[in-house]
Amino acid sequence: MLNHQLVHDMGIFVLSPAGPLETTDIEDFARRVDPYIEKNGNLKGMIVYVEQFSGWKNMASFASHIRFIKNHHQRVGKVATISDSMLLSGLQRFAGYFVNPEVQHFTLNEEGAAIEWLRK
Repeated sequence: MLNHQLVHDMGIFVLSPAGPLETTDIEDFARRVDPYIEKNGNLKGMIVYVEQFSGWKNMASFASHIRFIKNHHQRVGKVATISDSMLLSGLQRFAGYFVNPEVQHFTLNEEGAAIEWLRK
């Protein structure tokens, strides 16, 4: 399951996976974010809040996630990952080579700093 909420006044989505991501999670999020992008041109940012990342249910869900990134990364300004996971910290550096948005990693106790970073 992928919980997601739009913070209208900031123009950001807050995402929080709960369990392994499934193809329907990615599709549901795309149906929610696409109208916002159509109406506003771009998404200022996203916060990906992960206490513990459980990965993807299968290769189809992983492929769906990659397609979403490919189709949307040009329309997102910044992505803040909030997690104590060392894996996500490393992925943040790696992702910067392949996606348009600026990506920054924050630990769980740095949520306020993440929000401030997205506002700039």
